[in-house]
Amino acid sequence: MEMQEQAGDRHLAKLLGISYDDLMELEWQISTDESNEGLVYCYIVEFSDDSPSKIVSKIDRLEDGNKVFLAPWEMDAEYDYINDQFDAITESRNTYKTFLSEIDQLLKLSQLQNEGDELKKILNRQIFIGLIGCMETFLSDVFLKLVFDNKMYFRSFVKNHPEFKIRKFELREIFDQQEQLELNVKKVILDTIFHNLPSVRSMYRATFDIDFPNIGIMQKHVLKRHDLVHRNGKTKDGCELIIEDSNLTKLIEDLKIFIKPIAKELEIEV
Repeated sequence: MEMQEQAGDRHLAKLLGISYDDLMELEWQISTDESNEGLVYCYIVEFSDDSPSKIVSKIDRLEDGNKVFLAPWEMDAEYDYINDQFDAITESRNTYKTFLSEIDQLLKLSQLQNEGDELKKILNRQIFIGLIGCMETFLSDVFLKLVFDNKMYFRSFVKNHPEFKIRKFELREIFDQQEQLELNVKKVILDTIFHNLPSVRSMYRATFDIDFPNIGIMQKHVLKRHDLVHRNGKTKDGCELIIEDSNLTKLIEDLKIFIKPIAKELEIEV
């Protein structure tokens, strides 16, 4: 409980734009502005007159001399986590070049062990899994960046994604919902499993209005990856999957054939 409280305080300090140590020097209380039904409109952080003025003056978004108003979702530590993930992904711009570089590095890794070595079997399994991960990373990073770089794509994603079709709210909540929309979009995209190719195909088609490549061949590779990860390298029938160098070469060829048209359709440098 003490660790959770400290994590909450550190999160609050970040929202206020001050250090954790500075926050610990202050005296404050948190109240809510909410409806009769218990719907929280905002949190109000109020600092006492006994708080050191030199620290209070550092606080971002200070109103009425001693108050800060925070949206409900900001008080959730997940808000920070989602934005940190988003920032980390959007820092890199050469997604296709990064994809090719990562594949090349995994191919070099596969050459560290000789055929027949027991470790070779384990290494090739992990490389196969890693190659599918390269595909997932490309598909997720490109999707996230384009949706937030282009208002038309952002609108199209919200309009077409099933998650936003089932959400309902009262008209009086429209401004709160609008403020929270970007965070919700980030969360939905970051929570998407990007090796679920039928779902990803639907998202790409609906959001970007492009011809998405046939997923048949890559779907077979994904199912093999599923056996490697979730069945410890065995099929449903209990047969062991042996990943040869030739399997890795074939996967790399299929990955390039699959990803390059997507990059071209979206006018990503190839």
